[in-house]
Formats: sequence, C-alpha cells, structure tokens
Amino acid sequence: MQSDRTFKSELVSRSESTPETVATAGAWELWRVEPSLPFEIEYDRAVTFFAVSGHAEITFNDGTLLDVRAGDLVTIRPPLKGVWRVIEPIENRYQYHT
Repeated sequence: MQSDRTFKSELVSRSESTPETVATAGAWELWRVEPSLPFEIEYDRAVTFFAVSGHAEITFNDGTLLDVRAGDLVTIRPPLKGVWRVIEPIENRYQYHT
C-alpha cells in the first residue's frame, strides 16, 4: 500500500480522508461493487467519493491510472470516461456536485 495517497491533476484528485470527511460522508449515497469484469463510467458531472473499504483501479481516457483504496477521498471532474477494475469488493460513499 502506498504511504502517500495524494494525487492531483486537472480533473482528478485523491487524498487521504480526515475524521471530518468520514463523518460527513456517512450521509452520502452508498455504492457497492463486487469484483467483476472491468466496466466503463462516463463522468458528465463532478463527483466526490470516500472509499469506505475495498480496492479498485480506474483508468481514465486521458491515460491516468488511479489506485483507489479504503480511506481515499477522490474527486472526479468532467469530461472524463473511466474504466473501473474492482480488485476487492469496494464500498464508496459519494455525492455529486451541483
């Protein structure tokens, strides 16, 4: 596991969550996915999610590979498409930006 979970590009950011983030994210929508074949998601609006548990990789159409693990806080801004590869069952709390 990487010790520094910080990543930032123009459209994607990942950081370690804080206790405040964990508390706030508890009210966000829940998304659970079991390992399966890779699947594509198109991001047409900004979303932030907190990885509660699990492990996945997202490969974006710009070539960026993002490793997602429990405790990560990720924000994705459009326009991006991403292919998710779920390695361990993953549970995320997410919210779309207005």
